[in-house]
Amino acid sequence: MRARYDAYLTVYLSLIFGIVLSLLFVLIEGAAIGALRAQAEIVADLGLDSVFAEYNREILDQYDLFFVDSSYGGTNGGTGMVERHLSDHMSYNMTPDKGLEMPFEHNLLKLQNPYLEILEVSCASDDGCAVWKAQAVNYMKAVYGGDLISTVQEHMDTVKRNGLTERDAAGEVARQKQELEEALKDKGIVEFGAESEEGYSYQKVSNAFDKAVGGGILALVFPDGDSVSGAVMDPGPYFSARKKNNTINRGIGLHEGIDRPDGIMDELIYGEYLMKKCGNHMKPKDTGLLKYQIEYILYGLNSDAGNLRRNVEVLFALRSAANLTSICMDSAKQSQAEMAATVICALLLSPELTDLMKAIILGVWALLETVSDMRQLMAGGRVPVMKESGDWSTNIIDLFTFNISGGGSDQASGLSYQDYLRVFLGLMDRDTKAARSLDIVEMDIRQTAGNAGFRIDRCIDYMKVSFGFADADGHDFVLNKKMCYE
Repeated sequence: MRARYDAYLTVYLSLIFGIVLSLLFVLIEGAAIGALRAQAEIVADLGLDSVFAEYNREILDQYDLFFVDSSYGGTNGGTGMVERHLSDHMSYNMTPDKGLEMPFEHNLLKLQNPYLEILEVSCASDDGCAVWKAQAVNYMKAVYGGDLISTVQEHMDTVKRNGLTERDAAGEVARQKQELEEALKDKGIVEFGAESEEGYSYQKVSNAFDKAVGGGILALVFPDGDSVSGAVMDPGPYFSARKKNNTINRGIGLHEGIDRPDGIMDELIYGEYLMKKCGNHMKPKDTGLLKYQIEYILYGLNSDAGNLRRNVEVLFALRSAANLTSICMDSAKQSQAEMAATVICALLLSPELTDLMKAIILGVWALLETVSDMRQLMAGGRVPVMKESGDWSTNIIDLFTFNISGGGSDQASGLSYQDYLRVFLGLMDRDTKAARSLDIVEMDIRQTAGNAGFRIDRCIDYMKVSFGFADADGHDFVLNKKMCYE
């Protein structure tokens, strides 16, 4: 009877042991799968960390931004190159003892990565260069304050409110001169040299106009001894030309979690970023292919001299419009101009042309003041957008002697040459500004060792990757990972 009980207990324990052993095997299997997933997650994260740690050092050094150059200093680039780098990094993390002989070494999981694909990337030039701009704007917000941006906005509003970019002051004066001279010709008056005791004559007014708006504007407004950079570039290999020819790499654009830099304040912040990172005539970037980089961004010509000349012309036109607007609201100057016009028209026996002569005198006076302004700005001084009566450097006598000051005094409340560049950057087309700014980035980076073939549209700041893992026992699964610079 006792033997029967012992047999019963043995069978019972055997059944229980089978159940416990099955549970133990399930737990071991679950632990193996969990270990596989944990190691795969770690390997994927470390691989992405390693890839994003390979950011282009020159972009960081010169522009304080983080981007992975998918060409890695070569002539070709793309997601395939990044996938190979990612796979190499992961192989070390899957087999950290690879190449090392250890006694009794055994890897239970033998994790492998048979499948790897980059599904999405954001390139710096995506969405009208919004990816690059977003990083730049976020950098500026983190490092600098906004007082300067508010000031630039005020100056832009002043320019727009007074229509200074639409008004052609020199053209207005030229048309008035033509009208007056045709009227005099109809009366048989062809000599304009008659001069009053005060030295007033129409010939002097006409000569002053010719000197102010004639050729050689750089020589007229530049301080003595100031030199101009002779740097020249070929625009063909750079981003703007490739974009125009539709031969740039494209990603998905701005990725999730990044705000598009669309507002006017973001645009002004980006303009200030360019002012801090790029050279201009007053502060050339000696290591760049072009030294006057802001002027290139504004006008896109292939030489420093050409871009500077164009900027001087645009600045001259804006200052002329501002001075003509200001002088027409100054009653004291109006009276002086009317007196001179009356005297000159009396000499020309044409009193009926006094109002037209007055307008010409005011216009030429405004242009003369502009020459003085330009000399002051190019010498490092400041000039306000709209002048009050006490801000003027010239008087009506200077008009008849072409005596121009400028180039020395400094008005603390005015704008410098760089401040006017900030205004122009704020007013220009945003897409053109962004594209040309990436031209400058390519020019700068290509001047550095190992980056001769650098292209900004190959630079990445976000990736979404699909990983496929397997182990020695045939377990496998796929996971997706995202990573970006923040």
